[in-house]
Amino acid sequence: MRNRIFPILFAVLLALHALFAAPACAAQTTVRPVSIADSINPDDHGGRVLVVHYFRPDDDYDGWNLWTWGQEQDGRGVNFSGRTDFGRYAIVPVERNTSRQGFIIRQGNWQAKDVDRDRWANLQRRNVTEVWLVSGDPRVFTDPQSVDFTMRLTNAFLDAADKIHLISTGPLDQDQRSSITISSTRDESADYTVRRVERSRARAIGRLVYEVHFDPPVSFEDVASLNIHVPGFDAQTVYARDVLTEDRFTALDAQLGAFCTPESTVFRVWSPVSESVEVMLYESVGVPRPFNVVPLTHTGRGVWETEVEGDLHGYAYVYNYRSYGVDRIVPDIHAFAANVDSTRSVVVDLSRTHIPGWGEIDPPKLAQPTDEVIYEIHVRDFTVADTSLDPALRGTYLGLLHEGTVGGVRTGLAHLKELGVTAVHLLPIQDFTAPLDQYNWGYWTALFNVPESNYSTNPRDPLQAIRDVRQMIHTLHENGIRVILDVVYNHTSSSFEWSPFDQSVPWYYFRTSIDGQLLNDAGVGNSIADERPMVRKYIVDSTVFWIEEYRIDGYRFDLIGTHHPATVRAVCEALLPIRPDITLYGEPWTGGGPTHFPKGAQRGMRMAVFNDHLRNAIRGDLDGTSTGFATGPGGDRAAIRRGVAGAIDDFTNQPIETVNYVSAHDNLTLWDKLLHARPDASEREKRAMQKLSLGIVLTSQGIAFLHGGSDFARTKGGNHNSYNAGDEVNKFDWPRKARYREIFDYTRGLVQLRRECPLFRFDDAELIRQRLRFLSADPLVAFTIDGSDIDEAWPEILVAYNGEPRRQRLALPPGDWDLIVDHQRAGTDTIRRIRANYTLPEYSMVVFRRSGR
Repeated sequence: MRNRIFPILFAVLLALHALFAAPACAAQTTVRPVSIADSINPDDHGGRVLVVHYFRPDDDYDGWNLWTWGQEQDGRGVNFSGRTDFGRYAIVPVERNTSRQGFIIRQGNWQAKDVDRDRWANLQRRNVTEVWLVSGDPRVFTDPQSVDFTMRLTNAFLDAADKIHLISTGPLDQDQRSSITISSTRDESADYTVRRVERSRARAIGRLVYEVHFDPPVSFEDVASLNIHVPGFDAQTVYARDVLTEDRFTALDAQLGAFCTPESTVFRVWSPVSESVEVMLYESVGVPRPFNVVPLTHTGRGVWETEVEGDLHGYAYVYNYRSYGVDRIVPDIHAFAANVDSTRSVVVDLSRTHIPGWGEIDPPKLAQPTDEVIYEIHVRDFTVADTSLDPALRGTYLGLLHEGTVGGVRTGLAHLKELGVTAVHLLPIQDFTAPLDQYNWGYWTALFNVPESNYSTNPRDPLQAIRDVRQMIHTLHENGIRVILDVVYNHTSSSFEWSPFDQSVPWYYFRTSIDGQLLNDAGVGNSIADERPMVRKYIVDSTVFWIEEYRIDGYRFDLIGTHHPATVRAVCEALLPIRPDITLYGEPWTGGGPTHFPKGAQRGMRMAVFNDHLRNAIRGDLDGTSTGFATGPGGDRAAIRRGVAGAIDDFTNQPIETVNYVSAHDNLTLWDKLLHARPDASEREKRAMQKLSLGIVLTSQGIAFLHGGSDFARTKGGNHNSYNAGDEVNKFDWPRKARYREIFDYTRGLVQLRRECPLFRFDDAELIRQRLRFLSADPLVAFTIDGSDIDEAWPEILVAYNGEPRRQRLALPPGDWDLIVDHQRAGTDTIRRIRANYTLPEYSMVVFRRSGR
């Protein structure tokens, strides 16, 4: 009974507290937390446990759970399973050899976080460790008697020129609200008058939000100089946040960065909240102290600039931004080079990093976006196990260029040429923060205009990565292969005081809730606020930089669903005049937050999105045991048809807006999915399913995308999230290509067919509607495409897919048909001529060309 009535009593106490005149800053609950260690048997939970007690004043624990991890361990979710007078608690089994356990309290699957920083519990030698947490309070209490319920002011934000959002952990009484004042630390004579204070209806977790309206509107000079005063509390710094989106703080025409010539270097940054900015210059990345510190001058709209005479090429530098009374020393977010751990920027004259022949070869061009056949690879994975390659080059940019042979099969660049793809999609190569000895995919960018040094032939030379990336791109272009970068502009690798973005302009670059909690739209701790104009400018400028400076051919945008449509449109409008044939696509989903750019948002843009509808229809779910059309039996034939037609009756206006695929680096590889979902299938059947799955992708309208290695049944041993699993799991196993040569040759033949036959690559929805006709052939999916007046070599084609475990008969339209793809062979050569009927083996496909003779 006591447990049930406690929330009601506590709510009454809070209401009384708001009405009566007890000092708000000293208000405390009479409820005291207690330990439950004596009631827990650690042996029931593996021998050692952490107990996390959690208190919410509103008693609303619905959906709240714990995300927790040990040192160097993956995270996992744990529910709050017990209740005390204090609130709820979770019991977390911990490893014997772990001294610290990290945790985040989240709602649902990252819909929200209560406190946005990672927190840690130091584990006791005894088998039960307890900590107590109060909603909205970042402190971790280790003694139940020390838990502090004292009301606090947590943040204040200037979100308009005349409005502050004031955040508190409890209600302010009327006297306090009527006595709020605002002052300027810059100008003591500044006279700001509070007009009204009202509770905001905005939702905040464990906090209350007050809107403080004042006159006159803040001046440019005072935007980062305000304090707000509430009786009974210390003065609260007011951080400029959404007010910075005003035009007077926006410099969309500024060219930001460090621009070096042999005569001088111009340093230019944007920080409207800084009272001063200095550039600290180092003779090299390794020296501890700067040899020169040069102040920058504010030139307007938040832009700071200085010019330093002399040749600084190769010198290291950082900026010291002084804002809100704090010196913030960080690398340059606009830097073009950096040291190996991304802690110092490096000045570089990019013209001095050109390799022989740079710029002399035109990048391979596409006539239309649907001509692209994309092959997704990770730089290290692709060559780290290539025994025909010099060990010093394995896993590097230059290793990609090796044309080798292992066990009778071609590797590296020779493999790409043999397969016939038009482009490689490289998992992130923008600077990220993994140590040299630590494997990572790279989806945690630190500095977006710096090539990652992990793949360089000399990682400790800040300029070598630039030269190596140029050589990689140059040689791929020489061999007719385009280069697409996987870019992660939705979040960064660090937050708070560790982030050069946050420290250059605090509270601007990342999305926050109204009370200042980092939003987790990307599912990895922070989310870039691309709705703000200077953040959008940063993304656009960065994408333009890589196109112009490195001559890349396209971008794949990670979690494009987190970006606002205006940002995506701005990227397209900036890049297309530079490269009309650029390939642009992205993931139309998020890491758990709201989706701003879903499937369909790309309509009318030159941006494509991944077609997960077709992916799921082909394979079934990502990591579970459900099956799809090609992994059967059964399957959603209607979804297959929509995908074949370029999703023009689903989410696209034109087929150039869909990327068709069946697997990618995330989740189970296609082969591992078959092993998991169809353990009953024979080896022969699984090979057939693999070929059929890839065949559907390569004969559908839209842009074709292949996960690297799927062409020879790549496996990661069932690991569905191998981002840090290392070489043994992620490597390209080149001897496997020999074992699965049948699948490789089949895929190669389909790529050849797609590239030679224009009927699979329409760029116009009307052409598809006029010329693609589905046949009545259930349970097969079968269709014809009329090629008359398009290409006399391809007057008409007929394609049929059999996703059933039994042979199926196909009635051919009248006339002679040349079979060019069957269950064993694929390409453009005629296998044999057929009339009337054809029987498809189980899990197979066919392609016919109408005979012209």
